[in-house]
Amino acid sequence: MEKVPPLIAEKIAFLPDQPGVYIWKNSRGEVIYVGKALALKHRIRSYLTGMHDLKTDQLVKHIADLDYIITNNENEAFLLEATLIKRHRPKYNINLKDDKRYPFVRVTVQEPFPRIMVTRDLVKDGSRYFGPFTDTRALRSTLRDLEWIFPLRDCKRIIPADEIRYSRACINYQLGKCPAPCIGKIDVKGYGAIVKGVLAFFSGKYQEVADDLRQEMQALSDEMKFEQAAAIRDKLIAIERIQKRQTVYYMDERSADIIGCYLEENLAVCVVLRMQSGAIINSESYPMTNVEHSDEAQVLAAFLKLYYADHEELPQEIMLPHQPQDYEELNEWLQKRLVLPQRGERSRLLAMAKRNAFHLVEERKLAHLRKANRTIYPIQELKEKLNLPRLPRKIVCMDISTIQGSDTVSSAVFFENGKPKKKRYRHFIIRSIDKQDDFAALQETLQRYLDEIAKDSDMKPDLFVIDGGKGQLNACVKILAENEYADIPIISLAKRAEEVFIPDAADSIILPRSSAALRLLIALRDEAHRFAINFHRSRRSKRTLFSELEDIPGVGKHLKFLLLKELGSVEQIAKASIEELTSIKGIGIKTAKTVYDYFHPQQNDDDKP
Repeated sequence: MEKVPPLIAEKIAFLPDQPGVYIWKNSRGEVIYVGKALALKHRIRSYLTGMHDLKTDQLVKHIADLDYIITNNENEAFLLEATLIKRHRPKYNINLKDDKRYPFVRVTVQEPFPRIMVTRDLVKDGSRYFGPFTDTRALRSTLRDLEWIFPLRDCKRIIPADEIRYSRACINYQLGKCPAPCIGKIDVKGYGAIVKGVLAFFSGKYQEVADDLRQEMQALSDEMKFEQAAAIRDKLIAIERIQKRQTVYYMDERSADIIGCYLEENLAVCVVLRMQSGAIINSESYPMTNVEHSDEAQVLAAFLKLYYADHEELPQEIMLPHQPQDYEELNEWLQKRLVLPQRGERSRLLAMAKRNAFHLVEERKLAHLRKANRTIYPIQELKEKLNLPRLPRKIVCMDISTIQGSDTVSSAVFFENGKPKKKRYRHFIIRSIDKQDDFAALQETLQRYLDEIAKDSDMKPDLFVIDGGKGQLNACVKILAENEYADIPIISLAKRAEEVFIPDAADSIILPRSSAALRLLIALRDEAHRFAINFHRSRRSKRTLFSELEDIPGVGKHLKFLLLKELGSVEQIAKASIEELTSIKGIGIKTAKTVYDYFHPQQNDDDKP
């Protein structure tokens, strides 16, 4: 800052060297940014000196006042920061998109006869909370099914453990959706067994619940209570139905949150897959705001602070796709639960979470487009693997076809969202060389394609792909720079080991054979090769036809073209009569006789006296 605002200048001298939260305000007294610090004095002063990124520069320009709150430790600072961000929704903080609270399932275990309900408010009253659930409709559907499996009351009656205060039960008792503790139909112990089943169910312990029900069913069957055993059987079937509807199984038995995060331009979404006892029991998605000029590490850090500030119970592991900003501090705050899997099943789970986040960003960005026009996942993977600046929705791939330098031609195929757009395909006859020189041929092809872009901006791709190695790539990079198109990324794909080369990188990139991004690149390269080969064959075929007509005296290029256009082949020209030849517009009687005589020399000799 060139000049420190008076209100801030007064406070700088008294800044504490302790952990806490600082609050920047603008000239209207509005909170525009909330941050936490291990040492408030050093962190706050860093805003007033030195260079900053674009987003921080914008923030600093609007700073007019400062508040701060000292905390006992950094963990308290994390919690307070998240609370203040949610309360004030500052302009320059990355935040959850809306301030509504997602619903939780609440079981009032502090009561003798606990109730079950859906709530959006977390109150520290001893109740057990499960959630949050971003799909409210699916949650309520599950609760309707559970009413018949584990009937718990949802009324507001106050029911002591050892006193019957009511003479009549509500209609839920008649429907079988409540065991009616209010009129003494069930005691605390019996009701507690039902509560235990509900708690186990929402904790993801489906197998434990099913095993208990099977034991109960078997006991009732042994006692010849077949009607009651059949009721338990129906509950088991219902449990399995719910389980299949909302779970995916893995070998890992621990509880875990699998975090996926995807950021593109000014849109970001974080996804949480919640796993209990090897089963994915819930998927939550959270759009983020104020992500302009932020990177994925910053977005992930902001999300973790906001998301876990309200969680009383943490999973055993929190799987992350990459290191967030302030990783060490976050890990300490979250009781060292953060893990960064690199391979195996956990890595695949993270890929699934990220894929979900990617598709949610695409839905938000392209909601107005038809589904067919939305970006496919391999394009996202290509951006990530090759570290491209933007999604390569439009890709142009180029290839050369020649035989020992003769009839050299090239192709440029155009793919959009992973699909060929044949109206934008181009092929070129190489004119700048008369020998085999793939580098020069590619340079001419790229130059002529750039000329096409100058005429039609829709032809401009997000990525150029060259069939070849490092040499071909460097030759084309030079052309892009000379034409001021250096902003278009370019790569090359070498056939031998399907290596990907990028400019200014010493080593190639080897994508796994299973990679969807690699399959897309191979499809592009093969299509460019096919298009170039077909054009080359067509050129050679025409050249062969013309060569057979070369020896006819007086028949030039134009006349040869007319003959081939009308009759289709040299064989048909040879069979044509003089009358048929003269019927072709542009062919006179003299030319017709010359052509006819050329193909019928024996007949002409016989006619001589």
